[in-house]
Amino acid sequence: MEDERAVVTSNERVAEDFYLARLAAPAIARQVEPGQFVEVQVAQDFSPYLRLPLSVGQRDVEAGTIDLLYEAVGPKTAALSRLQGDTDVACLGPLGHGFHEPAAGAAAVLVGGGIGVPPLLFLGDYLRRGGCRVILLIGARNAGKHLPPELLEPAADEVLLATDDGSKGHHGFVTELLPGAVERTRDCAVYCCGPYGMMAAVAAACRDLRLPCQVSLEEYMACGIGVCVGCVVETAKLSEGDDASPYNRYSRICLDGPVYDAESVCW
Repeated sequence: MEDERAVVTSNERVAEDFYLARLAAPAIARQVEPGQFVEVQVAQDFSPYLRLPLSVGQRDVEAGTIDLLYEAVGPKTAALSRLQGDTDVACLGPLGHGFHEPAAGAAAVLVGGGIGVPPLLFLGDYLRRGGCRVILLIGARNAGKHLPPELLEPAADEVLLATDDGSKGHHGFVTELLPGAVERTRDCAVYCCGPYGMMAAVAAACRDLRLPCQVSLEEYMACGIGVCVGCVVETAKLSEGDDASPYNRYSRICLDGPVYDAESVCW
């Protein structure tokens, strides 16, 4: 983990309310793995006070950069969207535990929605470089919320889109695309990140299909290092011993996650 003085090299709007910030952060770029995140200080004063947790959407070790895809939906992301090139920011990371690779020879089906897409893009590109076949399923409210093809295509051999209003791709939930994607692979593992309800539905479908599934949980991680205990999730597997203790039942997402086996989460 590094508390690196990073430099914003670019910060551009790539879709409706979505931005892509590229940070020169060579120490973090060398260490970060798919599924991990960073905490970015988006202002030099006390407002907003806390750092902003963001999943790493891509890295370039040779260039020493990391990409942060985010949606401007609150004061911290709005402040980040206003930062121009050559701006210094404090960046803590890499944080958390990332994804585990699928079994040898297995394909990967990635299911994402909204701000859950970035870690899957990093994962998909990483897996493809290792020879794994990747199918990427992305859901959004409307066509304007979908990221451009040049950001999605490097992460998958096949990209399928869905929209709630039918303005692009499948008309309906992205989870409706999962059975067809699974049928086209002889053996696969599923990876998911996005809204809670979507992840719960994917976890239930994978349980019925007896497929391994990893989920990257989305909670606001104020400190990022497990101190504030503000980002806990109830887990299904209790620790041996004093099972009545809540400390055996709840997991800190920033420290123990954000990636979990879907079967271990109490949905």
